[in-house]
Amino acid sequence: MEQPRVNVGVLLRRQLIPVAIAIGVGIIVLLGQFISNATLDDIVGLLVSWGALVAAFALLLGLANLILFHTQRILKRDREMPFSILILVSALVVFLLALPSGGTDAPSQWVMRYIYQPLEASFLALLVFFIGTAVYRALRVRTWEMALFALSAVIVLIGSAPFMSVVSPFFPALRDWVINVPALAGGRGILLGVALGVIATGLRLLTGIDRPYSE
Repeated sequence: MEQPRVNVGVLLRRQLIPVAIAIGVGIIVLLGQFISNATLDDIVGLLVSWGALVAAFALLLGLANLILFHTQRILKRDREMPFSILILVSALVVFLLALPSGGTDAPSQWVMRYIYQPLEASFLALLVFFIGTAVYRALRVRTWEMALFALSAVIVLIGSAPFMSVVSPFFPALRDWVINVPALAGGRGILLGVALGVIATGLRLLTGIDRPYSE
């Protein structure tokens, strides 16, 4: 059976060239963080500006995808069609209001203050109930780790009550100890783990092990 021929030119364009560009740009930007040089700083600034432009085009692509998705839903007369119409009309109105001044004029500020911010506050108010149910499920004691977590949460809640400083200074002091010692140590451990993960991911991208840009 004849094996399919591999086009070397296509292989170079699809894999090696994107990998070489990504590795080169990453190394240059990384060196710019450790070496103080005017020429290198200009190159890094140019590359970062290009990255911002690419991100802006990606945002426009996402907006176009959103418009296409809801337009197809409207054309198909889906049962969610009224919501799609509302989304498209709202996006068009806000875009037309913000386009002349970039969102700094009075109509854009009115939309932000009297429509967007109340909707955001309503969403956060609803989020409180979801957080409450999540906390209730998390505080159900099944293991000793969950018991320790529940005890810490109860101590912090009781110590945070305003009247506890009048009733007894023990619980506020205990709350401060829980926040400043075990909770802070755990938070720093999580941040260190995240930092190590970011470094490992960056090294895998710089060495070409992971190639999301060539797939």
